[in-house]
Amino acid sequence: MKARYFSFMLLACSTVLLQAEESLKEFSSTNIPHLASVTQQIGRDLEHFTEAATETKANEPYQPYIISVLDGKRLEKLGISTLGEALELIPGVDIATDLMDMKTPIFRGSNPLAFGQVKLLIDGILANDTFIDGFASYHYMPIEVIKRIEVVRGPGSKTDGINAYAGSIQVITYAEEIGEPLNRVFAKTGSYNALAVGFTSSATEGKLRIHADGYYQKDKKTLYAGPDAAATGIYNYQTPFYTIDNTALAQSGDAPLQTTTYALGLQLDYDAFSFKARGNSYTHGSAYGLNGLLPQDDDRIEMPAYLLELGWDKHFGDLEAVIKIGAKYDSLSGDARSVPAGFELPSLSDPLHEKVTFTDGFYGIHQADQRSFYQSAYLKYSGVDNHQITIGYRLSREETYNIVTITTDRDTGIGLVDYTDTLPFFDIDAKRDTAMFSLQDQMEIGTKLGILYGINIEKTSLSKIQYDPRISFVYQSDMQRIFKAIYSHSHRNPSWQELYTLNNAARVGNTDLKPETVDAFELAFIQKFSGSSYLQADVFYLINKDQIDKNNALHLYLNNHNTDIYGFELETSTQILPHDQLYASYSYVDGSDDQGNPLANVAQHLAKASYLYKFSPELSAGTVLKYVGSKSRIEGDQRDDTPSYFTADLSAHYQNPARQFNVTASVKNLADADVVYPSEPNTYTNDYPQDGRTFLLTLSKEF
Repeated sequence: MKARYFSFMLLACSTVLLQAEESLKEFSSTNIPHLASVTQQIGRDLEHFTEAATETKANEPYQPYIISVLDGKRLEKLGISTLGEALELIPGVDIATDLMDMKTPIFRGSNPLAFGQVKLLIDGILANDTFIDGFASYHYMPIEVIKRIEVVRGPGSKTDGINAYAGSIQVITYAEEIGEPLNRVFAKTGSYNALAVGFTSSATEGKLRIHADGYYQKDKKTLYAGPDAAATGIYNYQTPFYTIDNTALAQSGDAPLQTTTYALGLQLDYDAFSFKARGNSYTHGSAYGLNGLLPQDDDRIEMPAYLLELGWDKHFGDLEAVIKIGAKYDSLSGDARSVPAGFELPSLSDPLHEKVTFTDGFYGIHQADQRSFYQSAYLKYSGVDNHQITIGYRLSREETYNIVTITTDRDTGIGLVDYTDTLPFFDIDAKRDTAMFSLQDQMEIGTKLGILYGINIEKTSLSKIQYDPRISFVYQSDMQRIFKAIYSHSHRNPSWQELYTLNNAARVGNTDLKPETVDAFELAFIQKFSGSSYLQADVFYLINKDQIDKNNALHLYLNNHNTDIYGFELETSTQILPHDQLYASYSYVDGSDDQGNPLANVAQHLAKASYLYKFSPELSAGTVLKYVGSKSRIEGDQRDDTPSYFTADLSAHYQNPARQFNVTASVKNLADADVVYPSEPNTYTNDYPQDGRTFLLTLSKEF
C-alpha cells in the first residue's frame, strides 16, 4: 500500500531531492551530454527510494493501523534465530500449540482454540495453509533471510484482497533490497543437534532483477511429556456386552518433535512484471499424537507447501493498475501409530457387541492434498486532490484433490486396510469458491488529519455475504504526537479441518459452521522522540461472535461462544546510553464469554524487552526478557491454571567489516525456566512442555 501520511521533514527532503534532480537534468542536457544516462539513473533511484520510504518503516507511525516493525539485522544481533522467535517479541502476542505441535500466534487473546486468526504474507503472498489455516512450518524460517517483519494488531491487512481477523504478519525478504544486492551465506548449530544452512542472493541486469533465498534446517528435538490421554479415561468404554479400560496403557516419555525443512524462494522483476515462487518441504515428528496418545520416535507428519504468483503493476499517470494471478499447493500427511499395542476399541462393524484388541497397535497413513487458485485486480487512483481511491476484486477457489486413508483393520486388529473410499478421514469433495470486492479511500484533510475508510464485501460458496467496513483516523498534532482512532469489522472463515474432518472421534468436522466475526474499536497515541525513539500506547475493545471450538462431548466443531475482550498495550523504543537500544512492551488483556466465563488459555499479562549494547563497531551484546502470566482453563477443565513463566536470553555478536563475516552466540532460557503451553482437555494432563536452556551458534558471510 502506498501510504500518504508523511512527516513534514520527509516532505521537505523529497522536495529538495526532486529539485536537485531537475537541476541535474538541465545541467547535463546543456553542458555535459554524457551525464544524461547518469541523471536518468539518479532519477530512477530517487523514485525507488521515495516509493520504498512511503511503504516501509519511514512513515510507520502515520499508517492507519496499530503496527509494530522488527528489523532483521537487529534481531540477528539479539540471537533471534527464526520468525517464530521474533513474533514472541510483538506486544499482545502469545503462542499456542496443539497435539501436532502446530504453533500459532495468539493476538490479544482472540480464540486460542482455533487457527486462522492471523494471516501470514511473505513478500505479499498469503502463506497460510488450507488444511488448518496456519503457518507452523514458517515459524522455522531463519531470520537471516528476513529483512523486516511488519505486524498489524487488530483486523485488517496492508495487502489488497487479504482479510485478517485478529492480525496480520508481513514478512519482507531481501527481495525488496534497495541499493547493492545482498549475497550472503549462513550456518547455525546448537542444542538438539540442530543444524541450519542457507543463503540469500540478488542480481540486477538492466531491467531484470533476480532474488533467491533458501535454507535447510534439521534437529533431533524431543521433550518429555505425559501421561497421555489414556490416563484421563476418555478411551474407556462400557456397553451391556463388554467393558474397555485402557487407562493402564497411558504413556509418558519423549515426544518426537524433530523437524526437517527445505525451502527455496525466487523472485524475478522485469519492468512492470514480477514472478514469485516459494517452496517449503516440512517434516515434523508426530509430537503428542493425533489422538492424544504418545507416538513412536519415528512417527511423522509432512506439510509441504508451494506458492506461485505472477504480477503486473503499472502506473498511468495518476492511475496504478495491479493485477495478480497465483496458485498454492499444500498437503498434510502422516505416517504414525495412533494407539499403542494392546489398546482395545469398539469394532467397526458391530461396536455395541464386539471389541477389538490391537495387539501390535493401531497404525494410520493419512494424506490430504489441497490446491488454491486466485486472481485479483486493483485500480488505485490519486488524481483527486488529497485522495487515493482503491477499487478491486479477488477471486479464489480452494479444493481438495487427493485423499489417502489406510489404517490397521478396524475389525480384526491385524494388517492394513485401504479405507480411502469407505471411511476417509477427510472429505474428498471439499471445495470453496470466494469472491471479494473492496472499495477504499485514503484521504488527507489539511496537513494534520488523515482518514482511511472503505469496505470489503465477500461471498463464499459455503456462507452468506460478509460485509467488513473499516474507518481509521490519524491525527498529527505536531511533529512528535500522533493520535489514531480505528473501527473495523472482520470475519474468519472456518478452516478445512473445522469443516471437513470425517471419521475421527477426536475431531468432527461441521459444514454448517458460520464465519467468526469481530467488531474492533482501537485508540492509540504515539509520542515520537529523537531518531527512532518513540512511545506508543493503545487501548482496544473486541466484540467476537460465533467463535469456533470443539470443547464438547462429541468433539464436534461448533460456533460455540461469543467473547468480549478488552485491554491495552504499551510499546517503546529508546536509548538509555549513547550506544544502546531498548525495545520494551507491556500488554494487558481481559474479558469473558457470553456465559460469564473468563478468557481461557489467555495470559492477562505479557511483558517483553530486548536490549542491545554496542561496545564497538565490531562487538555488541544483547538480552531478551519475556514474562507470560498464568492462564485460566477452559470451562469444565478442573486442572489448576497454566503457570506463569519468565525467561531470559543472552547473546553476543561479532561483526568483521573488512572480511564481511558475522558470528553470533546465544543462550536461550538461561535460567532453565519451566515453560508450558496449555493442553486441550482430556489430552495430556501436564500441558505441552517447551524448550529449557538451549544454545545456538550462527556464522554468516556476505559477498
